[in-house]
Amino acid sequence: SSCSVGPSDYDKVKIFITNILAFLDVGPEATHVGLLQYGSVVQNEFSLNTYSSKVVVKAMDHLATGTMTGLAIQYTMETAFTEPEGARPADMHIPRIAMIITDGRPQDTVEEVAAQARQAGIQIFAIGVGRVDMNTLRVIGSEPHSEHVYLVANFSQIETLTSVFQSNMYYCDLGNHGCQHDCVSSPESYVCRCTRGYDLNRDGKTCSSKFITPLVSLLYFYITV
Repeated sequence: SSCSVGPSDYDKVKIFITNILAFLDVGPEATHVGLLQYGSVVQNEFSLNTYSSKVVVKAMDHLATGTMTGLAIQYTMETAFTEPEGARPADMHIPRIAMIITDGRPQDTVEEVAAQARQAGIQIFAIGVGRVDMNTLRVIGSEPHSEHVYLVANFSQIETLTSVFQSNMYYCDLGNHGCQHDCVSSPESYVCRCTRGYDLNRDGKTCSSKFITPLVSLLYFYITV
């Protein structure tokens, strides 16, 4: 949301975000999504626990200020991905994914804070638009860079990345969608699968044991002589 982004390009970014969100299965037991915009400050548009189903990208005010990318990454790590903001507990091992869109060089340092975010378990996609230094994007994005770092010539081309992210961000990478055992991605959705010895119940999510252990009562007689 820097001053180098014009009103028309700002709208194209919002359309891109809307199309990405439309692909996701959002719900309490599925994907949680949040949206931040940043310039010289970070502004939280909605948190991970704001929406429990359909997500609406409301009218946002263009900040039209600087490009403090490091500050945005730090906010994402220290605030956005916390349980009060809707993140699931870390011990649930739900993937935490951040998608950063920028059209310019950061006006603060990003290398150290981006490394800290990745070490904290955040998978970062770095999207550069226009005259962005690729080395900066590689410093921000997770490895392999071929799957996490993207550069397009202008905002009119950013929509071409929608299909790329739909193929890279597999459904089960975004959460287990309430599957009791395993979540398995399919080309356009996901299915729940049970581990060996269990059958999938009719709800398509929970599992029951194939083997029913009979309840046996044993009666012991103790005879004292």
